[in-house]
Amino acid sequence: MYDLKQIQHFVCVYRLNSFSKAADEMNVSQSTMTKSIRALEAAWDTELFFRTTRRVVPTESGKRLFPMAIELLSHADLVRNTTQRGESHLKIVSGPTILDLYIPEAVEIFRSKHSEITVIADTMPAAHAIEELVHRRAHILMYHTMTISGLPHAKRFRTEQLFSEPYMVICGSDHAVLKTDRTLEQILDFDWAIAGFDPTYAASLPLEIRELIKAKGFPKYRLFSQYSCLSLTQRSDVLTLIPASHAELFVNAADLTMFPFPDIVRYSISYAVLHDVWREPAVQSFLRMFDSENLFALQSNCD
Repeated sequence: MYDLKQIQHFVCVYRLNSFSKAADEMNVSQSTMTKSIRALEAAWDTELFFRTTRRVVPTESGKRLFPMAIELLSHADLVRNTTQRGESHLKIVSGPTILDLYIPEAVEIFRSKHSEITVIADTMPAAHAIEELVHRRAHILMYHTMTISGLPHAKRFRTEQLFSEPYMVICGSDHAVLKTDRTLEQILDFDWAIAGFDPTYAASLPLEIRELIKAKGFPKYRLFSQYSCLSLTQRSDVLTLIPASHAELFVNAADLTMFPFPDIVRYSISYAVLHDVWREPAVQSFLRMFDSENLFALQSNCD
């Protein structure tokens, strides 16, 4: 019905809005490019582009095909590499806190069971990460539950909460915040450093909380690493948050103290995986690192 070369040609024409530019990029003649697109349209009995003398515009069918074509080509690359070289890898994209505090210990246990699998872990804003998942450049997303619940294309994913725990506020042992009643409004008067703080997550908070943090300018500093936030807290009077299970470790390692963050929000982590990808044994095995028994082991390793 079609071949991957035709799909590659379609994607190139779509990106450049030009048959001639696409032909140059793909190093083929313009007539070859045109015939390729026409053959694809004929095979699928639908028009993919409107052609005029000045421009090429995708039809509604073309617009629907484009994201799926990208996904198809990405999957084809994975299939080819696995077939040719036996490559097997697992890519996880997560928020910065889970990458800093949980992923290393999960990988340590995972590699003892799957030493043949290469693991790639990265962090980026959720809005970018969702594109990695849709285009099959990542297997698993792991973000705050509120962030996961707000992602687009929700019907295409399997999502589930992995764990939830309280936050602790970390500060210097003589910090002025310790002299307050530590209500949310009082502690937000101080400067904060937060790892990531995805806008999607913030938008999911209750209206009164969103208005309060906006009025207080929270957080003043957004650093792309939990360790960077903790380092700044140790060096200054800036406050930060950390999941309760890991807080004591950092407090004991430095001249810091902690107290509970108001239980309005929790450190709640969920995953998102494409439905067919979730069936892969390596994906299920890695996610099992975060069930109750293994999660306790991860936290114990940190302690």
